[in-house]
Amino acid sequence: MKNEDFRNERLVPLSAMKDYKVAKDNPDVLGWRVVGADGESLGMVRDLIFDPAAMKVRYLAVLADRRFFNTGDDQRLLVPIGVAALDKKGKKVFVSAIDSNSVSSYPVYAGGPISEDYEYAVRDSLHRNQRDAMPGTTTEHRAEFDEALHEQKVRSGNMPSDFYNDASFDEDRFYTSDQEVYREKIYSTRDYDETVADTSTTDLHHEDRGPKSVEDSISTIERLEHLREKGSITQEEFILLKKRALDL
Repeated sequence: MKNEDFRNERLVPLSAMKDYKVAKDNPDVLGWRVVGADGESLGMVRDLIFDPAAMKVRYLAVLADRRFFNTGDDQRLLVPIGVAALDKKGKKVFVSAIDSNSVSSYPVYAGGPISEDYEYAVRDSLHRNQRDAMPGTTTEHRAEFDEALHEQKVRSGNMPSDFYNDASFDEDRFYTSDQEVYREKIYSTRDYDETVADTSTTDLHHEDRGPKSVEDSISTIERLEHLREKGSITQEEFILLKKRALDL
């Protein structure tokens, strides 16, 4: 299709934009296998969704494996580019926020113009997955997450100008990432998992070790702030982990 066919669209498949292509310094991920948090193959990258106004890629268009949807029809998913990471050597894309159990509940893209409702549904689905996957997440924390999502759903009829001002849509974060996926097992180069594991271990052994010291809590919060600044964790993850560090 020609560029003129998309003049009034906010988001456009990169394959349809003949005058645009992936920057030469960035890998072309079309055809790369998409791997979930549990090491299962979820599908394949078939296109990139481009924002012509901002000159940025917003989503990976993924053709999902049909086995997860119990259908003979192709199922397409749009995954925000910032929640994915590259395995450059293995030519795979790793998505930690989705696995073989949660992919069937991920919003399916039906094709055509990408609606604001679909983008909100994707955001909310990822936030719920991230919430449920966090070690030590309690019923109270889940309720806090749901309340935060509810507050974010205030819509003006137009996509807010700051909707994409989030690490989930940071294409630089995607293209500069590199992880290795061996034998369907994930070995992350990010330090997010290490910090979460450390926080979780502290919670698990809290009764044995006695109350956490102020110094321990401050040290944990400083690490979390560092990860938030780097974009390794979202604001919602930071809030919940901070509360756990303070025993709130």
